[in-house]
Amino acid sequence: MQVWKTLPLSLKILAIILMLWVAMSTATITMMPEREITFFGLLLKGTPAITIVLLLDVVSPLVFLYAVWKKLNWGANFGMLYNGIFVLNNLMAFFMFRDVFGNAMYFPLIAGTLFFLVIYKNRNYFS
Repeated sequence: MQVWKTLPLSLKILAIILMLWVAMSTATITMMPEREITFFGLLLKGTPAITIVLLLDVVSPLVFLYAVWKKLNWGANFGMLYNGIFVLNNLMAFFMFRDVFGNAMYFPLIAGTLFFLVIYKNRNYFS
């Protein structure tokens, strides 16, 4: 619990949000065969969509949370990389598939950008 006390408040909030994000993403994987997602201009469904969701919405946040907890020096770079991929993917989807997904595009784009900024602001915590 010593780590939690030294963790900056913004990273504490981000950690809680990411844990909820992982739980929500894990729960929605059961709906993936019917649901479509975008990945850099491609509209995916089924197994490819499940794989992308597992990597970007479950595994990557968990790896980042592990790096935060252990204060690993590569944690900030990893967090910014995966959130950067997430944001770029959402930007492309915003312009290419706005008619398909509508207002559902805003939340992940804003959340990913905020996550990236929080990690960038606290990157010195990891060194």
